Amino acid sequence: MVILIADDESDIRNLIKISLEENGYTVLTAQNGKEAWDILTTQEVHLAILDVMMPVMDGFNLLRKIREHSTIPVIFLTARADDMDKVLGLGLGADDYLAKPFSIAELVARVGAQLRRSNEYLSPKEKSNASITYGNCL
Repeated sequence: MVILIADDESDIRNLIKISLEENGYTVLTAQNGKEAWDILTTQEVHLAILDVMMPVMDGFNLLRKIREHSTIPVIFLTARADDMDKVLGLGLGADDYLAKPFSIAELVARVGAQLRRSNEYLSPKEKSNASITYGNCL
């Protein structure tokens, strides 16, 4: 599974990247919303972790663009912990919203939960490719 981390703080990006890679994920990183959008339009990504406050394009605007084309799970990870920001992010289509400072173990668990849920909704063709068949039995 490929995960995109978009955050303008390199320390945060690196911490999350290392932790997710230790859990078997492939991780791509971006330092702003435009860079993240470029990655999303050129590579297969299964989940995105977005900061709200990024240069060039903020996380809310990036999510708006994502939702025009994709239903991948999106988790906001941001210092903007105000209830109105959470409501806005979730209303725009985020699947989860986690405020900084955060627990890396909790974030990894939330990533796993979102990926499990998103895989429940695979198309029949995608599910058949993911199944092991023996004769006419699954």
